[in-house]
Amino acid sequence: MAGRTARFLFVAILTLLSAVCLGETSTYTIQEGDTLFSISRKHGIPVDVICSFNGIADPGRVKAGMQIRLPQGYTVVKGDTLYGIAKSFSVPLSDLLGLNNLNESSPIKTGERLFIPVSAIAGGGQEIVHSGSGGRSDSTSAKTGSMVLPHPGKYEPFQGKISGLVFHGNQGDTVVSVTSGEVEWVAPYWGWGKVVIIQGDDGLKFIYAGNEELLVNVGDRVKAGSEIAHLGISPQGGGARLYFSVQAKTGQALNPEKFFSKS
Repeated sequence: MAGRTARFLFVAILTLLSAVCLGETSTYTIQEGDTLFSISRKHGIPVDVICSFNGIADPGRVKAGMQIRLPQGYTVVKGDTLYGIAKSFSVPLSDLLGLNNLNESSPIKTGERLFIPVSAIAGGGQEIVHSGSGGRSDSTSAKTGSMVLPHPGKYEPFQGKISGLVFHGNQGDTVVSVTSGEVEWVAPYWGWGKVVIIQGDDGLKFIYAGNEELLVNVGDRVKAGSEIAHLGISPQGGGARLYFSVQAKTGQALNPEKFFSKS
């Protein structure tokens, strides 16, 4: 059960953050003037990884209009192993090793960035997100207007495979839990600061990304209004921003605004 939960959390974060960064696909169409080196700098993916992932023998021979796939990044957290990461994403260990130019005995360190095949997310993620749903829409016990805002700043929607809200604030602002529940994930994610996932008592999952300092640990119980993090400056630019999403048990994104108290 613990491994299944961890696997769901890996996919939930990867789906949320890659949706914001890359939209609904994990592909990139080469533009006039692009090189694999400029694409590498733009997306933070080494040229050799892009070449390996796309079967490109000569990085100097790419043309405008050509479509390439971009592997998703994962930041190693304490306790991770190469075998465990491969198992969590349901990818062959050999594929994970090959893409990252590693072998089974290669050491990995907390904070190190690895790359995961996109096909793993499209396949394994779909299976996990919808596991047990039987194709039915998920019902929740959360009531309209029953939650507090995670941040007091101005917010706007963002769209992708998962929808949510982005809150604008200042570095160091307090981020609070919107409802009561248990902390299931606290870890950095490359390009998106530190991330917290809380499972509410009603079964919903709440994702808070873009933090600089985390104030909770996995297993902590929180209530509505509990301080869980301090906001950080977004690596994507644009100042301090909190990315917030609500997921049903099926993995379906819900509109967070309908749960917020109007008072």
